[in-house]
Amino acid sequence: MKIFVFVGGNKYGPYTIDRLREHVIAGNFVKDNLCCYDGKKWIPIFELPGFYQKPPPPPEKVNSDDFSNRGFLLGSVADVRIKKFAIFSAIFGFLGHLTLWALHSSGSLEVKGETINLLKSPFSALYTPFSILLAYEAYQLIREIPSSFSNSVGKQFEIVTLLVVRDIFKSLSLIEFDDEWTLDGKLKLLLLECVTFLILFYTSMNYRKFCISLMISTMDVEDLKTYIKSKRIIAQFLLLTYVIIAILAFSGWMIGVFNGYGDSDRTIFFLDFFTVLILADIFILLMFYRYSEDFNALARNTGFVLATVMLRVAIGAPGISAMVLFIVSGVLGIAILRITLHFYTPPASLGARRENH
Repeated sequence: MKIFVFVGGNKYGPYTIDRLREHVIAGNFVKDNLCCYDGKKWIPIFELPGFYQKPPPPPEKVNSDDFSNRGFLLGSVADVRIKKFAIFSAIFGFLGHLTLWALHSSGSLEVKGETINLLKSPFSALYTPFSILLAYEAYQLIREIPSSFSNSVGKQFEIVTLLVVRDIFKSLSLIEFDDEWTLDGKLKLLLLECVTFLILFYTSMNYRKFCISLMISTMDVEDLKTYIKSKRIIAQFLLLTYVIIAILAFSGWMIGVFNGYGDSDRTIFFLDFFTVLILADIFILLMFYRYSEDFNALARNTGFVLATVMLRVAIGAPGISAMVLFIVSGVLGIAILRITLHFYTPPASLGARRENH
């Protein structure tokens, strides 16, 4: 069908009915404009045969588990139990570390090498509970992967925020002041860490506030089921890798502590974990490319991967370089969120716009 449209004394076309429908949706024409498809008479676009498509039959009833199931050891029951274990472990770990500091301060416990940095101040005792809570947050991150890729990215920013907080407590425990106040290198780094914390915290809160996982993408229901199933499988492999990395990192750190070189370091566990996490993010991105042609969502998820790669590089970087990379990653994450929200049009608004036209 070749269709011509008459607007403002001018004729436009010819268009196929699908192309004309796109012009009406875009607002280039309105449904009351005259059109001709048979070469005989002009009629309003809304009277054009076939212009309004009949909706397809409703989809068959689907199992809600296809969309909500997170997988083995990632469900709600497992999360409650692991959360309780993490909280009790954090409490006992904090009390145990504080006891070791008290023994070391009183001279009852002798520690040599770099390990002494863990017992220099009572602030050092915060390292243990924060490490346990960070491990739990990493588990929470894996839980988010099957349900929402964007939420899992937000969790990565939350983990890095807590890593920076732990670094701040470590810096506070190591700072020693003389009689004269000076802005030395350690204090400058501490100030930069505080600024980094605020930016990362703001980024994390933005991801919590704007739940972009609710944004509808142009993906068929069956493709969506397959995509979620693929993310669930990736999450299961990531959970297994998480356990292996945690065991190796903890055992290696304990050996270092007993040998006098087991200082606290953000690269312990998290450097390897984020490396594997980036590979998982890339797999998820490729799966999304396979099932969706939504450019906005594709560009958004690609930007998320770029931000996570930057986080991984920052974790392994020293001093000021790490803080700068953390800040750049946070700013990038916020920019991606803001751009996505600015250009996103909810289906309800799109439908209302069609009615107005």
